[in-house]
Amino acid sequence: MLELFDMGKYNFYVWASIAVFVVALLADYLSASSQHKNIKKQVKAQNRQVNARRNKS
Repeated sequence: MLELFDMGKYNFYVWASIAVFVVALLADYLSASSQHKNIKKQVKAQNRQVNARRNKS
């Protein structure tokens, strides 16, 4: 099983590239999640404004 993870003389480069990929993937996920939360907040705020205007009329 350990032979699967042994990349010979390219070991450092392979695992470093995998680590960079995982970090980039995590950063992308966190960014998308943060944007999603912000958009949901904006939509809720807009809905409250629209409902407040309708209730005044």
